[in-house]
Amino acid sequence: MMERDLYDILGVSRDADTAEIKKAYRKLARKYHPDVNPDDADAEERFKKVSTAFEVLGDAEKRKLYDEFGLDGLREGFDAEQARKYKQWQGAGGAGFGGGRRYYRSSGGGADFQDIFGDIFGGGGRFKTSGFGDVGGFQSQAPVKGRDVSASLELDFLQAIEGGEMELGLQGRSLKVRVPPGVRDGERLRLKGKGGAAPQTPYGKGQPGDLFLEISVKPHEFVRREGLDLYLDVPVSIPEAVEGTQINVPTPWGDYKVTVPEGVHSGAKLRLKGQGVRRGKKRGNFYVVIQIRTPDRIDEKVLEAVRQLDDAYEEDLRGDLSWQ
Repeated sequence: MMERDLYDILGVSRDADTAEIKKAYRKLARKYHPDVNPDDADAEERFKKVSTAFEVLGDAEKRKLYDEFGLDGLREGFDAEQARKYKQWQGAGGAGFGGGRRYYRSSGGGADFQDIFGDIFGGGGRFKTSGFGDVGGFQSQAPVKGRDVSASLELDFLQAIEGGEMELGLQGRSLKVRVPPGVRDGERLRLKGKGGAAPQTPYGKGQPGDLFLEISVKPHEFVRREGLDLYLDVPVSIPEAVEGTQINVPTPWGDYKVTVPEGVHSGAKLRLKGQGVRRGKKRGNFYVVIQIRTPDRIDEKVLEAVRQLDDAYEEDLRGDLSWQ
């Protein structure tokens, strides 16, 4: 009995391109996957046939052999050149090698294709293809993976910058995942092999699925992030801004002494090179943004000092402001 055509199994035409074949396979594999249909022998059989069909039609060389010789062309040791020469020798008396054919009819009657080509196939060794019975040296190795799983992971601002091993509750189990330093809010991480369990297949155990983590990062009370750079607003008093000073600044990598130059303006950015977010070999900067604060208490003595300061301004501070 002739096996069902591989193109029919995937539901595609013989001139379907690779993208169409892949799309059809994914749709059917999801439908008949053993994880989706536990204890369903019929679904498992269909899944095996779909996997084998895709392994052949999804590979350019195997598909070419199948189109010319059918499943026999996929036998181990099959010599396509000798098969073509034999076909030419048979001439018009033969029925050809249609896709999926297992027999060749010569002008002298019905001869078993495998008997005729025993020497071509290197001893006529027999084998099984997934879901297609005993047809000679090709065994399907279609990759079977466990389910891919998506989950959300909320990190503190500092956790996102430092990275490290985090514990995640997933589908009733506790899972430790390693988060790389410098992940961003909204980033999607793929953790290979951390998804659904590896399924057992007729060819052995498959591979576990992947885990996709949607990262959300809590904002920091004081520090803001722009790309790999970090910004911290640091208040200084009027005397400190006028005279200059040294201040302690906390960064994710430790505290630093920063020199505030005399006469600094509010909004000035003092850079700590390489002390921002670290992602792989890249290093961001840490910026201290100066914010000059007025006194908390304003009395006559303070006002008198301010009036004296006012005399030190030699230009109109807002004289250049214009819509023109």
